[in-house]
Amino acid sequence: MASEKLVVIGKVLKPFGVRGEFKVQPFTRTFEVFLRSEMLVVGEVCYVTRGIRFHKGSALVSLEGVDTPERVKELAGCLVKTDEQNLPPKEEDEYYWHELIGLSVHAIDGRGLGAISGLIETGANDVIEIHGQYGEILLPFTEQVIVEVNPDEGTILVDPPDGLVPDG
Repeated sequence: MASEKLVVIGKVLKPFGVRGEFKVQPFTRTFEVFLRSEMLVVGEVCYVTRGIRFHKGSALVSLEGVDTPERVKELAGCLVKTDEQNLPPKEEDEYYWHELIGLSVHAIDGRGLGAISGLIETGANDVIEIHGQYGEILLPFTEQVIVEVNPDEGTILVDPPDGLVPDG
């Protein structure tokens, strides 16, 4: 793969048919990244993509060297990764979740709150999960709360609403 920076885009579920095709639970909002991926890493092995189609919210994937349902069953549960360069372009002030995980979170009052350990999609807005000295903190990823995101410096500045961060 070109850049060698891999991003998880889904998880192998189960065989689909008898020719080695399988269902992937996508971790993406669109299927575009699947279509852009000539190669996929499943588990720790890189495969050439033979075909990708979509069915009832799942990606149906076929890979060179994976030709039977039995072989697919060996891959069940494995994460599916692609090169970061296959991700669709972002808008300004838009971030991929993998870019936010691990960023150090600081409140505008100067307190370090911890690091982003995950994100939750709620439908209304995404929520960042922060783990640190105050335990787990959940903050909405909205313009009112997020003051500045600086992935290059590994930081994010927030203005948390009253009551969402314990007094320190």
